[in-house]
Amino acid sequence: MKKFNTCSWCHKPTDLPEIFAAEVPILQWMEDKIDKYCKENNISRKELWGDSSDWNELEIDEEWEMELLTYDELVATIKRKVICRECLIHDNKLFKKYYVFPDEDQDIEFEI
Repeated sequence: MKKFNTCSWCHKPTDLPEIFAAEVPILQWMEDKIDKYCKENNISRKELWGDSSDWNELEIDEEWEMELLTYDELVATIKRKVICRECLIHDNKLFKKYYVFPDEDQDIEFEI
């Protein structure tokens, strides 16, 4: 009999083993909120949410800064956990949409 684990992100049963994964997947609603903030403030996504961003120059309000810091902590904290195929595929799709820029040489592929 095949043993099933529970996906740490969606809680559905899966036969996949533990892997190293973020506390939460990339969240569409939060990425949309980041894009909306950038558009409203006439800044690029990289200026707000990139390696070279400087929030002191952007004068971000305290509440929004705390929200960004919390989200960053959740998607950057990696632990061993079980993630189902559907969640891995969806997370990879969102990663490519929001974090792979045409001018950068970055390619991550999952074999499932």
